[in-house]
Amino acid sequence: MTTRSISVGIRSRLRPPASMLLWRFRKRCRICLSRAHPRRSRFRGRRDTIRRRPLRNSLEPLPPRPSIPGAQVSCAHSHFVGRGKVDFMLSPPGWLACCIGLGSACGPSLAQTEWSEPQIIERFLAQSPQTRELRARVALADAEARVRTVYANPSVSYSQEGAGFNQFFEASQPIPLSSRVRYLRQAGAAAVSAMEANRDAALWSLRSDLRISFFRMLAAQQRAGLLESRIGEVERLVRILRQREEEGEGSRYDRLRAERDLAELRTDVTTARSLQVAAGARLAAYLPEDVRVAVVSGDLAVPPAIPDPEELVRRALIARADYRVEQRNLFRYEMEQQAARRLRVPEPVVTAGVKRADVTAGTGPDPFSNIRRTGVAFGVSVPLPVWNNGRYEVARYQAEQEQASARLAVLARQIRAEIRGANDVLALRRDALAAYEREVQPIGAELIRITQTAYEEGEIGILELLDAFRLNGAAALRRLDLSAGVKEAFIELERAVGQELPAQEIRP
Repeated sequence: MTTRSISVGIRSRLRPPASMLLWRFRKRCRICLSRAHPRRSRFRGRRDTIRRRPLRNSLEPLPPRPSIPGAQVSCAHSHFVGRGKVDFMLSPPGWLACCIGLGSACGPSLAQTEWSEPQIIERFLAQSPQTRELRARVALADAEARVRTVYANPSVSYSQEGAGFNQFFEASQPIPLSSRVRYLRQAGAAAVSAMEANRDAALWSLRSDLRISFFRMLAAQQRAGLLESRIGEVERLVRILRQREEEGEGSRYDRLRAERDLAELRTDVTTARSLQVAAGARLAAYLPEDVRVAVVSGDLAVPPAIPDPEELVRRALIARADYRVEQRNLFRYEMEQQAARRLRVPEPVVTAGVKRADVTAGTGPDPFSNIRRTGVAFGVSVPLPVWNNGRYEVARYQAEQEQASARLAVLARQIRAEIRGANDVLALRRDALAAYEREVQPIGAELIRITQTAYEEGEIGILELLDAFRLNGAAALRRLDLSAGVKEAFIELERAVGQELPAQEIRP
């Protein structure tokens, strides 16, 4: 294959006639190489070389060049002079490999292979579409509250009468004497605060669902790992049985039965991997569109003890965002009621301007002649609250207050019931996990050892040995399911409390 000498770090005399894409790849290569070698030769029309700067210590060897796939690199330098000469001989396939290698080395890596729980939550809170939609709700509520508290605009009028000359230039402005805007501002601030608390409640619920999806994916991943470890054990057993069969000490049935069990395990691993992929897809629904979750890392362990249920209820009444929503709504309806009562106070409209009119002179040679004069015009109009005096709005917001108070009482009972139920479920699952570990886990290793010894001595067959391996693997899977259930129950308890329960704050 023919090669040609191409200068690295400078422009070639002619652009490649093949395609503009290849020229851009070469330009990318030159840019990336120029970052590593700032000084380069400026010659054209011959094979160019890269001259290094003299090293501070001429006795030190030059650092090795990075290896580029598809490039033939010849480097000749002197340890005492400190200068080197590098020629890059790149064939067309080598250019493609060079550009791919440099692109992967120079460009930032956007793909993340393993995700932890804090990383998933941080990405969800920062970039998820659900978060943006909830923030937009708060901005909308704030804009609506500001619209209600804007003062009325002044108006300017001009009028002219034809019967006689009369011109009016007037400006009018309603005067807010009722202080209704002040109560509307307080009600608007309470409405925005309630919407912010509603956003926090929705985010907390979504965050809890996200954590449950994360740990379900972690459990599916660990399940696949346990099955793969069982595959390793059975593969070792198959190798031993095959060797014994070749030596005439084992039977063909034992090997075939073990291989059948190995095939079943591989099918189980495929099923577990499919469950892991499905869990990853459900997890990705909470994240931005370009994020893919393939592998997660974490722990299914929970703190050893939790606070008393009454302490958890006290925390929940402070931390639960939905409880704060009803509290802020109750205050908002009180302010709305006060603003509605202010509708009984009329707000006058003051008008002031200039009037030009023809009037009788009254003096002079012609006292009955008309002369044009300009004067000040002033007026006040007061609306009478006869039909709309705010009594219906007051009755409405009184009903809203009663409804908010009832919802607050119902929510307090619901919080107490949720915490007690989640605490009981967590206690039952933890007791079941502890009992299973205490009763089953010590038996597994001893059962495998006894079964292997009995099989080697010929007391039992291959079915009993494989059954022991199967029971040991099933025990590990059952323990994983119990641990995942305990973790989900703990997350549900934190959902009911409205905040996380850090390990350092948890006391028995």
